[in-house]
Amino acid sequence: MIFILLSFFISYNYETIKPIYIVKRILKKKDSHDVDKRIFPTIDDTKINEKLVSKMNKLSRVLYTKDLEIKMLKKQLANLDQAKSKFISVTTHQMRTPLSAIKWTLNMILSGQLGEVPEEQKEFLQKGYDSTQKMIVIVNNLLNLNQRESLRDDYSFSLVEIEELIKDTMSEFVNQVESKKIDFVFKKSAGQIPKIEVDIAKIKMVLENLFDNAIKYTSPGGQVVVTLSDKNLNIAKSQVVISVKDSGIGIPEEEQKKIFHKFFRASNAVLQEPDGSGIGLYISKDIVEKHHGTLWFESQVGKGTTFHLLLPLNQVESDGNEKVDNK
Repeated sequence: MIFILLSFFISYNYETIKPIYIVKRILKKKDSHDVDKRIFPTIDDTKINEKLVSKMNKLSRVLYTKDLEIKMLKKQLANLDQAKSKFISVTTHQMRTPLSAIKWTLNMILSGQLGEVPEEQKEFLQKGYDSTQKMIVIVNNLLNLNQRESLRDDYSFSLVEIEELIKDTMSEFVNQVESKKIDFVFKKSAGQIPKIEVDIAKIKMVLENLFDNAIKYTSPGGQVVVTLSDKNLNIAKSQVVISVKDSGIGIPEEEQKKIFHKFFRASNAVLQEPDGSGIGLYISKDIVEKHHGTLWFESQVGKGTTFHLLLPLNQVESDGNEKVDNK
């Protein structure tokens, strides 16, 4: 049996390489005036050509079939990706409204607007509020990630008082910092900072991610400081810098280069907070870069982390006319 298989293999391979062998001999004898008689005393050129054409045709048919299969698979994958994007988009949009309603209802109860709440009940209500806030951040991140990957990541820029936007976003975390007894402080450099042109919803999402991380990874009794300042680079151009400094767990040095990777979470962060998507900072960096800005950080394990958000600044005169455009 082995002998038969070996004979078949030798015969098949000889038939396959014979045309190549013949061409090689032609090249070696190219200076001869009697090539045909020397090299092909018993071989018919027509048969050789027919075999070559036959093999090429078979190969072409195989390649054509494989090409069709690849195109069909690509189309199926595109359809699946479109269905996935539509599902995420519809689901996240449907979730945002009820989550926001739950959040503000709990906020009204906790603040005493609907009547006095016993202290023992406040603790449970606070946990519900904190969880709802986390869900809103995750839903917003998923929606933004889905828009980015489906190439529907539209931006709508408008002028805003960046200080007011920061304070408004900080107010969403009042209950969280109070429950952990964290000192949540806002500081601003001297002088009036002009309006800045941004996509308000997306920059608000970046601030939410930075504030949420800072509070989440800071131990009870710690501090989170938000600083706003303008950085003059030259006469024609200036930038606004928002820094978020916490006294939390910090980021291990060997993991810092991965911190903006999609779905990555530092090892000590996973130990402290098992729940998390790992897309908040990835999304935030992408949003900031779409604004022609920069997002970076400094961190030391056990001492805390400071994230810096730098954005180009559009200066607007008091009458509302744009003075400098750095877009």
